[in-house]
This record gives sequence, C-alpha cells and structure tokens, in this order.
Amino acid sequence: MDCKRVMELMTQFINEQLDAEDVQAFLDHIDSCPECREELEVNYSLMTAMKQLDEDADLSDNYIEELNQKIETCYLDELKRKRSCTRRRILLAVVVILLVLQSGIVRKEVRNEEDRRFLRMITGEETIEKDSVGEIEDKLNEDKHADAGSEDKE
Repeated sequence: MDCKRVMELMTQFINEQLDAEDVQAFLDHIDSCPECREELEVNYSLMTAMKQLDEDADLSDNYIEELNQKIETCYLDELKRKRSCTRRRILLAVVVILLVLQSGIVRKEVRNEEDRRFLRMITGEETIEKDSVGEIEDKLNEDKHADAGSEDKE
C-alpha cells in the first residue's frame, strides 16, 4: 500500500470501517512509514478530540496511547482471524483425509467380499445365478479397462 492510499483510508481506519485485509495492509504501511504514522497520530488526535467535544465528554490525556492500543487491538484481531482460518483449513484437511481413508477401506472390503464370492463360485460352494454371471463379466471387463488405462498412463 502506498502513502496516497493510506491517506485515503486514514479516516476509515480511525472510524473502524476497514475490512481485515485493508487494516492489515494499512498497519503494515504505518509501521514502515514514519511520515504516514505521524499523519495518523495527528488525524487520530484531532478526530477523537472533536468527537469528544461534540459529545461533551472529557478530553483525553493521551491520544497517542489510545491510538497505540487501537493498533495493538487490530493486530490481535488479525492474529485471531488467521488462527481461526488456519484451524478451519486443518479441520477440513483432516475430514478429507478421513473420508478418503474410509472410502478406501469400504472399497477394499467390497473387493474382498467379491473375491471370496468368486472363489466360492469357482470351488462350487456357491451356485452362479444367471444375473450374477453378467455382473461378474461386467466387473472383470471394468477391471481390465482400468488396468489398461493405468498402464497407458505409465
């Protein structure tokens, strides 16, 4: 963010009207630019004093300290937001991994059951129904096509 943009956003920052991204960029610039920091201190002091006068409130003793507290609060809020976002990403990754693992386990169990059934049919322990023959042939054809597809990729 450049000095011109900081000057445009200064009033919005003081009035807490900036979104999180703009606040972060604004504060990063203020930390690295003494001229903009000084301008912020002046504007904050003037705006806060005028607001207190309008409200017939007691004038503050130290506007700069109040500004520093406001900036620190903004940094802490941003840190909380980033942590929350990181936690959500980690949780999402864990859920996806668990779903993938569960899917693999279920698929393996189904495959093992199909293999056991096929072995029982071969050994004559189980009779083959007409519809089952078509299903088995379809499954074998699918497996052949899948194997051929994986060989092509290699």
